[in-house]
Amino acid sequence: MKLFLKYRKKAKPALFICVFLLSFLPAVFFAQENLPIERYAIYVASNDGGKGREILRYAGTDANRLAQTMIDVGGVKVENSNILLDPSKKELDTYLRILSEKVVKNKSHTKRTEFVFYYSGHSDENALLLGNERYDYADLKASISAVPSDVHVVMLDSCFSGNFIRAKGGEKQKSFLVDDSTVVQGHAYLSSSSESESSQESDLIQASFFTHALITGLRGAADSSGDNKVSLNELYHYAFNETLLQTERSTIGPQHPSYNITLVGSGDLILTDITDSESIIVFPAEIEGRFFVRTSDGVLVSEVNKQRGSKMSLALNQGYYTIISIIGGLTQQTSVSLRSGVTYLLSSRDFVPVQTFSGRPRGGTEEKPDIYTDRYPDINTNRNEIMLIITNAAGISYNVDEDKTFVQESDAWNFR
Repeated sequence: MKLFLKYRKKAKPALFICVFLLSFLPAVFFAQENLPIERYAIYVASNDGGKGREILRYAGTDANRLAQTMIDVGGVKVENSNILLDPSKKELDTYLRILSEKVVKNKSHTKRTEFVFYYSGHSDENALLLGNERYDYADLKASISAVPSDVHVVMLDSCFSGNFIRAKGGEKQKSFLVDDSTVVQGHAYLSSSSESESSQESDLIQASFFTHALITGLRGAADSSGDNKVSLNELYHYAFNETLLQTERSTIGPQHPSYNITLVGSGDLILTDITDSESIIVFPAEIEGRFFVRTSDGVLVSEVNKQRGSKMSLALNQGYYTIISIIGGLTQQTSVSLRSGVTYLLSSRDFVPVQTFSGRPRGGTEEKPDIYTDRYPDINTNRNEIMLIITNAAGISYNVDEDKTFVQESDAWNFR
């Protein structure tokens, strides 16, 4: 009997502790579940690839536009967004170190941390080219991996960037995450080309083809599921198809974006949420064609190939936009004024036909094959006409003779 009483006296504290933990743990898990996901980003632009390499025109533009997109709909706070224009290797390493310290400081207040690293500029088979300096891929991968975030998303838009990945791209990949849980760790590497291909930028879109596809995809065009969110899988497949479509007839050669995705856990890694946008344009299911969306000053913000049968939402900032539609030999246009907090539903009745005309650039008698109409054979107008239509609709002037992209194909595509 004494032994039994002694056991009961010892058991009471242990039992109390167990009951306490069982009542306390759900609150801990609930609190953890309600913590935010903190996302950090570094965007690097290097127009100067060093001696003997052409100065790029749009690396800085690419970085700024992608950064703004991730602020608008990608969950990156302004204070967590870092844009580096033509940095030295030392400056880049400094920013990586400062960001790492910030991640460590804030990690206890977050459910998960994610780090987005983007590079637009020159590179070769072995390294990024930062002016006259080199940042070897192996060293860069180690520096990025040293950032103590749960997830690392790396996007490289430069020549031979597939060598960073060391994986064959261009193949269909099964979904690596299958449910809606948010336990995710690992890395995702996306490159603009394979290990033996050049990456290209264009005067026509004033951007690189790969980053142009990334931005359009992140703003909603890549949302194949129709849930108003863009996942990593959706973005890769959209960027691959669009980049290849835009470059397959290039004189430099086609680009095949590559990937290496190693994420563990469950749930899909969502990169952007369209509903977070300042305003939205909805392309209904019955609308189809190639659409060019430009701001009031003529900047091309999106170029989408809309298929009939499913709706598509595009996240945009408030403002005035001109939209050109090309389908079945018919060119049409409309203008849209977007207000903050408003979703605008496009209708085929909004568009009016645009009169097209023939033109020829000066400087030669031999007619060169038109790359744009080769790419879209159902379009009955050439690239000069399209640019004149779009820029006139936007209220800006355009001189065919001064735009070298229409005189010589190699000038249209600068490689990185």
